[in-house]
Amino acid sequence: MMKILIADDHSLVRYGLKLALHNHFKDSQIDESWDGASVKAQFAVHAYDLLLLDLNMPETDSTLLLQWILEFHVNTKVLVVSMNDESIFGKRSLQQGAHGYLEKDSSPEELLKAVTTIMNGKRYASPNLATILINDTLTGKSGNPFDRLTTREFQVAIYLAKDYSVTQISELLQVQYTSVNTFKRRIFKKLNIENKSALVRLADAYNLG
Repeated sequence: MMKILIADDHSLVRYGLKLALHNHFKDSQIDESWDGASVKAQFAVHAYDLLLLDLNMPETDSTLLLQWILEFHVNTKVLVVSMNDESIFGKRSLQQGAHGYLEKDSSPEELLKAVTTIMNGKRYASPNLATILINDTLTGKSGNPFDRLTTREFQVAIYLAKDYSVTQISELLQVQYTSVNTFKRRIFKKLNIENKSALVRLADAYNLG
């Protein structure tokens, strides 16, 4: 029996995903979580084969949560299911170790294809995301300026664009205040911008909101 955990803070989304999966994987155990703490609580009780992970849950840093899963639950496959643009967040998620990325407006058939692909030991990317990854590999570069950032810099950039203060980001990521300021300077330099207002405009232009 396959054990699946759906982590999303919207109950209707969890219901829809659960219904689609139950229709195909009839003998599976499907549990639900709504934030990072409830995900860890479920993993303390069960060993899951698959985690469907939303990137935007309250009081949850999804990057840190993904790292925790990959480090401490190595047998769990992770399919990120998100409303965020796959051309940016899909690439990031796969680079960080996720086994697949699926946008929330995908069809139930595409969901089942993604899950089946991952559980067969392969990585899943939509045709559009696969094309982007191939083109980036062939050209050796990306047209997206945010791809220049490291994982930590990208985290900090997202929080800055959402108007979090340096102090708040320091507390959320559990890093020193001075380190966040250092990341901030590197972000501005790599993106060739001078202030947070420019960062917000750039983030909006690339649908990072």
